[in-house]
Amino acid sequence: MKDLVIIVTGASRGIGAATARLLAGQGAKVVLAARSAEALFGLEADLSRQGQMALAVPTDITDPYQLDRLVERTLEVFGRVDVLVNNAGVGDPSEVARTSDELVDRLFGTNLLGPIRLTRRVLPHMLERRSGHIIFVSSVAGHIPIPPLTVYSVTKAGLLALAEGLRREVGPLGVRVSVVSPGFIRTDMVEQGGVAPGWIPTPGPELVASAIASLIRHPRREVVIPRYYWPLVVLNTLAPGLVDFGLRLFWSRRRAPAGRAPRPSAD
Repeated sequence: MKDLVIIVTGASRGIGAATARLLAGQGAKVVLAARSAEALFGLEADLSRQGQMALAVPTDITDPYQLDRLVERTLEVFGRVDVLVNNAGVGDPSEVARTSDELVDRLFGTNLLGPIRLTRRVLPHMLERRSGHIIFVSSVAGHIPIPPLTVYSVTKAGLLALAEGLRREVGPLGVRVSVVSPGFIRTDMVEQGGVAPGWIPTPGPELVASAIASLIRHPRREVVIPRYYWPLVVLNTLAPGLVDFGLRLFWSRRRAPAGRAPRPSAD
C-alpha cells in the first residue's frame, strides 16, 4: 500500500471516510473527493496532523468539469493514479411508481454516470502505464433489488455490469477491476432512510474499508461484505421465486396500518 496514489470518492463521511483513513494509515497517498468541502478539508487536516499524505479536492461527481479538475489536480501533485475507488453514491428510497424524475436523475447521475465518467478520465493514464486498479462500490441490492430501493438497486446493478465488462476490456492490458458489494452498513443512508430491518446487523463502515484495502493488496473480481449475504445472492440467482415469496411475507408484516397515508417519496 505504501506510496500508492489512490482517489477515493465520497470521502467526506461513511465508507469513503473510513476507507481514506485506513489507506492513508497504511502509507497510501490519498486524494479525497466529495461535495462537502468543509468535511473534506477537515479530514485532510486530520490525516496531515498524523503525518499521513492526503489531498482534498472538493468534487461533485455529477459535474464533468469537476471530474476533469479532480484528475488534473491528482496528476499535478502526485504524477499518477494507481487506484480509483468509485465510492460516492446516494441511496434515497426510490420505488418506481413514487419516485420523481429529479430523484431518478440524481440516483443515476451520482451512482452510475459519475463513476463511468471518472473512470474514463483515469483509464488513459493507467493504460499508458499498463498498471492500475479500478474499484467500484456497488451493493448487495445490485444483486437483489428490493423495495423501497428499486431505482437505487438498478444503479448498483449497473455498476456490477460495468465492472464485468470493463474487466474484460482492460484486464488483458494490465488494469485490474474489482467490485465490493456491501449489505446494510451503519451509514447515514441506512440509519436515516429506515430501510434496514431491525433484526439485520449493521456493521460499521470500517468493515467495508478493510475489504477495499484487501482488494487492493489481493485483487479479486468481487467481495460481498458481510459474507453472510453471499447465500442470499446465490439464492436470488438460482431461485428468485423463493426470494419473491420471502420479501412479500416480510413486507406484509411491515405494511402500514389501514388508513395511514403513504410515505411521500424522498427528493
